[in-house]
Amino acid sequence: MNKPDSISVFQLILLSMTFIGLKTHVMLISPLIKTAGRDAWITVLLTCLLTLIWVPLLVYVNKKTNGEHLFQWMKKHMNKSFTNVVIFLIIAYLIIMEIATLRETITWINIIFLQRTPLIILVLLFGFTCCLLAATSIRTISIVNVFLLFFIVLLGFFVSFTNFQFKDYSLLQPVLENGYFPVIKSIVFQGSGMVELLLLFLQHKVPQPIRYKHLAVAGILLTGLTIGPLIGAITEFGPVEASRQRFPPYEEWGIASLGKFIEHIDFLSIYQWLSGTFIRISTFLFIMKELVPFQKGHKRFLLLILVVITVCTLAPITDFTFSNLLFFTIIPATFWLFIAFSLFLVVIVFLISHKTRRDKSGIF
Repeated sequence: MNKPDSISVFQLILLSMTFIGLKTHVMLISPLIKTAGRDAWITVLLTCLLTLIWVPLLVYVNKKTNGEHLFQWMKKHMNKSFTNVVIFLIIAYLIIMEIATLRETITWINIIFLQRTPLIILVLLFGFTCCLLAATSIRTISIVNVFLLFFIVLLGFFVSFTNFQFKDYSLLQPVLENGYFPVIKSIVFQGSGMVELLLLFLQHKVPQPIRYKHLAVAGILLTGLTIGPLIGAITEFGPVEASRQRFPPYEEWGIASLGKFIEHIDFLSIYQWLSGTFIRISTFLFIMKELVPFQKGHKRFLLLILVVITVCTLAPITDFTFSNLLFFTIIPATFWLFIAFSLFLVVIVFLISHKTRRDKSGIF
């Protein structure tokens, strides 16, 4: 029987397309092109292959924990203090991701559309809206996501086909002009997005078991969300010009038009970006709400997090400094943190399952 606040695996995949897709579709394209150049698309495909090798670990953990709340399961079988430390680290990571996402979004809005609007107004309005959604339920977030995602995908196909006239696929050649090293080096960027498929934080909200095919489909869809605008940026602007752009997906909207008489339709990109940010931050806030040990006071907890996010987002650092911090410190750290955490979970689950099996069989 489904719980009142539960979602299907299909809804979880759609949710991952939005909250992870924003990162892979928007935030990671610039560092990918800067590092791998015209071969960045090879990096995306290679990362997809590695992801398909990695996801069985997640399926194993989901199966052995019986879909329970991951950290409640850890508290039952491990030291509670150690589990609380892990929870604190996960919350810290989620806060950093929320700050990075909101900072990127607000910077883009302020540069492109609302130059005279105070940043604090934008941050508070958007952050408070995300808190309102996060305070509801995962089912509500999922329903909102379905409506938003439909038009996100529709607009994505629209800008892709509209700009087909400007694409020169010969710019993707020569392949591996700088060797394998740039391709291998840039795996960490795309990988930092794909490792967020660690959907075990929400496994207790999904009544059905999460199987390999579910995560494989999610990984392939996320790969498509990345490789589309990535190849579009390279074939429309060339690898050199695309590497200089701060937000390549937005620049693709800048040259889109409807026939000869309707231009400047880049305002449609506002919907795509804000919808993705809205779902991403709201989902992260909801996960944090699920991780905290107390059962009451969640709304005050979310407001406290909003204050922290606002202060950090408005920190007086230049966009150049923030970009370097994001691309060369935060994103690589995310990749290695989640790889290490997934391996840690597999080892812990294996040892506990083995111990439980021995105890049941009476072997000492």
